[in-house]
Amino acid sequence: MITVDIIRLEGMAMNGLIKEVALRDCSKPPSWKKIVAIDINGNVIETSCIEPDAAKRNLTVLLLYTKRWGHIINEGGEVEGPPEED
Repeated sequence: MITVDIIRLEGMAMNGLIKEVALRDCSKPPSWKKIVAIDINGNVIETSCIEPDAAKRNLTVLLLYTKRWGHIINEGGEVEGPPEED
């Protein structure tokens, strides 16, 4: 298992390199969580233990990158923005 900080994991997800993410319990401190991910090569990656609310917020962002935005960013896809002014 590879341990990385949350920013690196978000960067990997942003670039379409993460397939799955999930929360796991930590033993120390007892109520804290860590994020565990599987990359496109099958490697298991985890963060250190973080406060539960922060872990949930980070997981939400990672899920959005993994399921919705990562492929758009990675492939250079078009995202509709505001109309251009004349």
